[in-house]
Amino acid sequence: MIDWLFLDENTCFNCKSKKAVAHFLCEDCLKKLDYVANEFKIDKYQAHAVYFYNDTMKKLIADYKFNRNTSLSKVFSSILYDYARVHNLFEVDYILPSPSSIQTINYRGFDHIKIICDYFIDDIKPGYLNTFKKERDTKAQHTLSKDERSYNLKGAFKFDGDLTGKSVLIIDDLITTGNTVKEITKVLEDSNVKEVTALAITSEQRLN
Repeated sequence: MIDWLFLDENTCFNCKSKKAVAHFLCEDCLKKLDYVANEFKIDKYQAHAVYFYNDTMKKLIADYKFNRNTSLSKVFSSILYDYARVHNLFEVDYILPSPSSIQTINYRGFDHIKIICDYFIDDIKPGYLNTFKKERDTKAQHTLSKDERSYNLKGAFKFDGDLTGKSVLIIDDLITTGNTVKEITKVLEDSNVKEVTALAITSEQRLN
C-alpha cells in the first residue's frame, strides 16, 4: 500500500492527479463535496457540521479511517480550522477530539481525530482536554441500528477533572444520531462544564 503522507501539497490529496486549490483538494473534487454549514442542537447544546455526508465524503472518510490514507488528515484539518475560525468556535477553554479506545487506536494505527486537530492546536488559544478518555471499546456506530447506537456508548467515557465555569469544543468526523456527543456531554456535565459545542466534518442529516 502506498503511503500518501508525503504527497506533494500542490497535488489533490483525493484524486492525486490535479492541482490542489483549497483544503489540499482540486477544484473538481471540491465540487463533489456538499457544503451545508449546518447548525443544529444536540439536546441543549449547539452543534455544527461543515459538509453533508454524500458519496464523495463517505469515500474520503472511509479512505482515511479504514485504508489508512493519513494524508487526508490535512484535508479534514484545513476544513475544520477554517470553519471554526470563521464561526468563532475556538473561543473556548478546551478542545476535545472525540476519543477512541486504546484498542481502536492500536488496531487502526493512529488516533484519527486527534491527528486532525494536531495540525492547528498550536495556532489557537485553547489546549486539549487531555485527561478525557474512552475506556471501553465499542462497536462502530455506523454498523448499528438507531436503537443499538443509543446503548453502545453508555459508560464508555471517563473524566475526573473539574470543569466549573469552563467551555469545551468537541470535534468529530461524523455526526449521525448525535449519541457520541450526548454521551461525551453527560460526562462533561458531571464535571460541571459550563458550555459544550460540537463540530463535525460531516453529518448524515441535511438541515439546510
